[in-house]
Amino acid sequence: MTEINIVHTLLVALTAIILNLISNLATRHFTDIERARRIRAEVRAFRRELRQAILTKNKAKEEKLRKKEKQMMSLEMKVSAERIKPMLFFFIPFIIIYYLLALFVGGYNTIVAVSPIPIIPVLNPFTLVSDIGLIWWYLISSLAFSGIITKLLGTSLD
Repeated sequence: MTEINIVHTLLVALTAIILNLISNLATRHFTDIERARRIRAEVRAFRRELRQAILTKNKAKEEKLRKKEKQMMSLEMKVSAERIKPMLFFFIPFIIIYYLLALFVGGYNTIVAVSPIPIIPVLNPFTLVSDIGLIWWYLISSLAFSGIITKLLGTSLD
């Protein structure tokens, strides 16, 4: 079993949580979440109506909805662009923080966590390993807390 530094494990997880919080707070501040939810619901209803027209072979309704399709796609693109703006603003600082984190723990390939069950590594799917490097531990930690933070801060569009 690989020796790991528990402080590094927790530091990487805490960094992922903090960066998630910052990102979601920025999204909440720079994005009109209610407007985005309304548009998303409107686009979802439009798609459902279009699909129903196609399935029932209602050509008149389908043609009418197809004319509106470009407008709906444009609305959806505006919402997506609005949600990406905060991410673009924080991308470089997040990369710098991640680089500093890597320096602190000993590099990108440093093992910072050990899985209780063997996992399949991406580079060699024929071997099972328990060691989790910095990059993978950061991704696992970030994904694990992302949904919770998004729901808590109300930045989810669902």
